[in-house]
Amino acid sequence: MATPATIPKFTVTTVEQEPFIMRELEPKGGARYVGFVKDLLDVVAEKVGFSYSFKIASDNQYGTESPIGWTGMIGELVRKEADIAAGALTVTVPREEAVDFTKPFMTTAVNLLVKKPERIDLGLGYLVRPFSTEFWILLLISIIIVGFIFFLIGRFSPYEWIKVGEDRDQRGARNAFSLRNSYLFVLSSLTWQGFREPPRSISGRLMAAFWWIFVLFTLVAYTANLTAFLLARPEQMPLMPFKSYEDLVESNEISVGALAFGSTQQALRQSRDSTLQNLWNKMSRQNSWVNSYEEGLQRVKKSDGKFVLFSESSTAEYLARKNCDVMLYGDNIFHRSYGLAVQKGSHLAPLLNKAILELRESGELDLLRQRWWRFAGECSDIDGRMYTQKGGSLSSLPIYPVTLRDMAVAVLLLFLGIIAAIVFLVLELLYHTIATKGKIEKPKVLDKKIFRAPKFTKGKSKAAPATTSTDVEAGVSEPLSEEPLEGTSGEAASAEGVEEAKEA
Repeated sequence: MATPATIPKFTVTTVEQEPFIMRELEPKGGARYVGFVKDLLDVVAEKVGFSYSFKIASDNQYGTESPIGWTGMIGELVRKEADIAAGALTVTVPREEAVDFTKPFMTTAVNLLVKKPERIDLGLGYLVRPFSTEFWILLLISIIIVGFIFFLIGRFSPYEWIKVGEDRDQRGARNAFSLRNSYLFVLSSLTWQGFREPPRSISGRLMAAFWWIFVLFTLVAYTANLTAFLLARPEQMPLMPFKSYEDLVESNEISVGALAFGSTQQALRQSRDSTLQNLWNKMSRQNSWVNSYEEGLQRVKKSDGKFVLFSESSTAEYLARKNCDVMLYGDNIFHRSYGLAVQKGSHLAPLLNKAILELRESGELDLLRQRWWRFAGECSDIDGRMYTQKGGSLSSLPIYPVTLRDMAVAVLLLFLGIIAAIVFLVLELLYHTIATKGKIEKPKVLDKKIFRAPKFTKGKSKAAPATTSTDVEAGVSEPLSEEPLEGTSGEAASAEGVEEAKEA
């Protein structure tokens, strides 16, 4: 065994970052280093047989390649100003060409550190939460428009009118789609209650078919999402202002930051993924880089959800354990490893590799990690990507209201149906006038008297009271069974009857 006089002493360059390396002031003055990497180096140094002293990198950076050479911890190894580089140092291809890395002592990825949204007890608000506000507004507008379209079809389509006796209506015709009945049809269809008299015309049936398709999509989406909301209510994820990295690209209100001159910044710049490339461009325009994770944490906490920070998941997890108003969020990207670095060709590399492998196999490495991460703080719900119900019976991803984008197909079909119904209404008018008169003119059924309430003459017998216009349009008369007022067959039959009467 080596004696203290013969134990080599190495200089370790590092960068302060919780919980890897931190400097604490001692009560009697001076400072000492603590952290996960400090504990790791103590165990490795004991196994290999060396002592060491820390040296903070002069520019407080991990190391990037510049036109004048390497900066940060990597630069100090290249210039032989230090023997070992230790910290949250990511293994990358350019760095590995400049220095030698040991076996990884930790694997991690990159995701987002975000402000944790506040939980709000909505009470009866759960019944409206399955749809977003914009879709509720669209649904209300759709009801108003579709109801009015049915009213127009009922008024102007000749095939919606039906002949009745003058003892029922002095106008001699009636239709089932008054303004009140049109909205009754729309609302009853929305609740799957049916309706006494369906549309008779092609335009009306087209409108009804497309409306029913829209209603089907809407009710299925509402029922499914309401069920998900109610089932997940005990651990439901509060509403987030974005769902994915694509939403961050499109948002003009949310800024995205990352550590300046770090491996995440370099990975974003070199990424071939179009979404991440767009994020890099956005971050460059906004110049939203931070000089340290502490600065990024404070910006996240004070931004009220308007600033999110790209961070290694190990760092983000630690910060979320210590700060209960932030959490991890977003898919893992840029999977990477942390390792110790030594000078190129150094004899220390195989010795350090052996020690790290022994620690991993014995489980000591996991115990060190638990000490500095799992027991770092008392905050719960640190991972916004997944919550688990007490008892472990349900695991669910965050639930979001159905948006206008989600229902785009149903909305598109509805407005195509509105256009098709209007087109067929015009065609019905043209066909009816040509078929009955041989030329385009106003059909008899659309005479002014059709739209006026019947007038009663004084002194006439009241033995057979006529049904009023209001009663007819309200649908209080008996079901329609009379001959529909369309084509030429009804008028021809009437004319034949008159001629036979004259001849007799």
